Amino acid sequence: MRELCCGPAQFNDLRRRLPLMSKTLLAQRLRDLEHNGIVSTTTKDSGHGNIYALTQAGEEFRPIIAALSLWGQRHTQHILRPEDFDPHFLLQSVVGQIPREACPAARFVIRFDFRNIPAARTAQRSWWIVLMHPHIDLCMKDPGHAVDLVIAADIETFTRAWMGYLGLAEETARRGIGFEGPPEAVERAKALMGLFDRARERRFTFAPPEMLDA
Repeated sequence: MRELCCGPAQFNDLRRRLPLMSKTLLAQRLRDLEHNGIVSTTTKDSGHGNIYALTQAGEEFRPIIAALSLWGQRHTQHILRPEDFDPHFLLQSVVGQIPREACPAARFVIRFDFRNIPAARTAQRSWWIVLMHPHIDLCMKDPGHAVDLVIAADIETFTRAWMGYLGLAEETARRGIGFEGPPEAVERAKALMGLFDRARERRFTFAPPEMLDA
């Protein structure tokens, strides 16, 4: 429901955003939601597969999803465990919250080099976010573009900064997060991701983007 609040999606899009959910379980959940009139399924105009979207009944869950997000933001930060910090989940969230209209016209590439990733999570250390209006791509492999900024960070520290629990000016953040690139690239990345010197409550948005990535 949360993912579909961000706009219609294909099955494989949802699988990428929900990596801990099996293909079988996801398919069953979508069938159940469609059966109960919460999700609609339409065939793609070309190629194989379907497009899943919220119905009017599903749309009425949007304020509930937003309220649950805000509750979690305010009341669960102290129960986060080391095994909860996952670069895939983190960067999927980052990508989902960057406004498409804020994306630069010229390609802008951020590489993340994470350390202290929990053994129970993915061993992937480096990730790339490629922004070029109106698209935002999250890559697990080097996309081959020139990198404008490298963010080298402890996974827990960056997650807490992204969630708004930690300001970049705080000593913990200064020790745990490094920005390597021109000052203008650093400031652009901070603005795009909503990273600030002081901790502040992050309000997650679940509105569909004006334009969907291809």
